[in-house]
Amino acid sequence: MTKEEKILHNQCEIVAQGIAQLSATYTDNLASCPGIIHQLHKAENRSMEYLNGTFIVIVVGPVKSGKSTLVNLIAGAYVSPTHFLECTVRPSIISQKKDGSECSISVYTSEQPANRVEQIDAIIDCIRGIEQESNLSGITKAIYPLTPENIKDKVELDLKSSLISDTLVTSITTPGGILMKEDVFIVDMPGFDGEYANIDDPVYDAIAQRADLIIFVQSSNSAISKVSEQFLRKLSDNNKDVPVCLIHNVFDSAHWRSSEVRQTVIDDQKQFALREIKRLGFNISENQCFSLNLGKVEDARHAAYADLSDLQAEAQHFDDTEAILHERVINHRDFMRLSACASRTQQQLGKLIDAIDQELAQRQLLLSRYALVQQKFEPLRKPTALAEYDCQVTADFSTIKQVIVQMRNIKRDFVLNEHYHRSDSEARASIEKFIAECETQVSASLRSSLSLSKKESELFLLYKEQTGKVREAVAACMAVPLDDDNTRLELADLPSVSLLPSIDLDLLISHKFKLPLFNVLGHTSRDLISYLNAITHHFVGDDDEGTTGYIETEGGPIKPLLAHVREAIADITKKYAKRYTQYLNDNERAILTSIIPDKETFDLTTATLERLKADINDSHLITAS
Repeated sequence: MTKEEKILHNQCEIVAQGIAQLSATYTDNLASCPGIIHQLHKAENRSMEYLNGTFIVIVVGPVKSGKSTLVNLIAGAYVSPTHFLECTVRPSIISQKKDGSECSISVYTSEQPANRVEQIDAIIDCIRGIEQESNLSGITKAIYPLTPENIKDKVELDLKSSLISDTLVTSITTPGGILMKEDVFIVDMPGFDGEYANIDDPVYDAIAQRADLIIFVQSSNSAISKVSEQFLRKLSDNNKDVPVCLIHNVFDSAHWRSSEVRQTVIDDQKQFALREIKRLGFNISENQCFSLNLGKVEDARHAAYADLSDLQAEAQHFDDTEAILHERVINHRDFMRLSACASRTQQQLGKLIDAIDQELAQRQLLLSRYALVQQKFEPLRKPTALAEYDCQVTADFSTIKQVIVQMRNIKRDFVLNEHYHRSDSEARASIEKFIAECETQVSASLRSSLSLSKKESELFLLYKEQTGKVREAVAACMAVPLDDDNTRLELADLPSVSLLPSIDLDLLISHKFKLPLFNVLGHTSRDLISYLNAITHHFVGDDDEGTTGYIETEGGPIKPLLAHVREAIADITKKYAKRYTQYLNDNERAILTSIIPDKETFDLTTATLERLKADINDSHLITAS
């Protein structure tokens, strides 16, 4: 290892250790951000590639450019189907068989198609020695002998079947040519401009990101195009420092032209591709561009036309080109591999930072929406008309007095029209009836003056008004309000006023015999009127004398009853206010949790993401290599 390679190796090691430490620290704490963890683990895997000496060469190019022919020539075996139709429809990884082993085809099939990209990454990590094959999850592997029949059956497939196949990739071992020595893997990629090819296929992208060398194949009939440029731009976004080698496959059919003119056309096509690839920022130079007639080389290898000298000359030209590539790869493979590892790691760290920034930006948007909802609901928490409802009630004592006086007058007029005398029990019954009628009328008067049904309606309307404001706030947040409780709370009916207990009838109505034979008349009408007057004075007092009656005293029945009513109104007001607050909270919570289900965990995760970004920057991992 040269001094330059040792320095690069040490830099890769420092970065790998730093990323491994970050991965160990943050993986569990960011379980709710699988995208970030995925990018972090990808950076960790990229950084570990410096440990393994495998070297991956991917062969890419448009459909029918001769890509499969080139792969077969490098492999020294028929591993990539060639046909006038589109043949290579999924990646094949070709490597040199180990001593004593047989050539084979390994077919990796996914049991979890949704995880194809991660599984492709894992398979490549296995190939590179970073991961154990036994750790592959959701992948089955079947091994078959390398035969033309199995190539047709397991690799070629018909195009429509390939679209629904669960096969991820095939791995083929062959004797291999000079370019495949010392753990060089050739990856035969599908053409990126075919009818069934998809340049946006993430699997295509995943493999291209892992290349240490790109061999770009174009032909006289399938030169670099807009789709080629699109692929190269995608490659630049993920693996920009990978070296590129151009193979221009010559389809020489214009035999009527002179050899000089034909060569000029070939050189122009090659130079155009060179300029385009270089313009996109890739590491390519003139001595990394070759013109070959791969069809002639294939014919020469098959010895179909062994007597034609131009075929043998083209075959020798291919051997010389392969030897040049071998020398450059083998002699510089460690530097190229380490450089590619360092570059890919840096790009992946950049993607990790971008992913963190995007996640933080998305979280900031969520926090802004969260705060906006809180802002919409906050004014609704301030004291409301419902909370400030006046629970005070007062009695109109003058009206109550008039009611009692009026009842006394009615009873007095009735008594004056009576011409018989009463016994003790009759007098007592008459007075009790008067007091009962006073109680009924006073109770009715209070119910009317206190307007309890009106107060209940007012409270319910205030509650509906406040919940209506909540629904408006919910609608302003582009959400659907919850159903509110429309059940009305009822005020208990006002209890009847009790006046009788305040009168000592035994004291008021003295005992009088009723003995007509002895001219003892009992209680006369005048006696009853005096009783009525005494009771009325007891209840209402006398304004002229400045006396206060029983109904206005602290011990009277009205003031405790009013206190009871105030408590009842206050209780219902509190219940409506509590119901409103609950409705407000439920609606706000429903909207907030739809934005951020768990705010505490969300804040902790956000802080963790910010720390991860700071740790990446503070540890200088992005600039260390």
